[in-house]
Amino acid sequence: MAGLQNFDDLIEKITNEFRADPRNKVFASQDLLIASAKEEAAKDLNPDELLSIVRDYESGDLDGDAEEIYDAVVYCCAVLARKCFGEDPEDEDEEIEYEISWIENEDGSITAEIRPC
Repeated sequence: MAGLQNFDDLIEKITNEFRADPRNKVFASQDLLIASAKEEAAKDLNPDELLSIVRDYESGDLDGDAEEIYDAVVYCCAVLARKCFGEDPEDEDEEIEYEISWIENEDGSITAEIRPC
C-alpha cells in the first residue's frame, strides 16, 4: 500500500524524478505529506485529517496542536526544496526559501507544489 511507504524512500523517489527532469517546481504527494507527519510528529494522519489541517491553515484557523501537526506535514517541503533547489542537496544546514501552493486534486487528495522564491 502506497500510504505505508517510508518517508526517506518517498523523498528519494521524488528527488530522483526531479533530477531526471528539473523544473521550477516540485510536488509533494499526499503520501509524502502523511509520511512527513509520521516522521516529524509521530502522528498518523488519514487523508481527510490532512485536508482538514491544510484548509484550517489556509483559513488561519490552526490552533497550537494543529499548527504543530501542520509544521510536521510541511517538513517534507523543506527537505524537497533543499534537495531539488539547493546548491548542495546533501547539506542539511542549507536553507532554501520556498513557497507552497496547495492543490486539491479531483480525486480528493491533496498535493503541495513547492517553488523556490
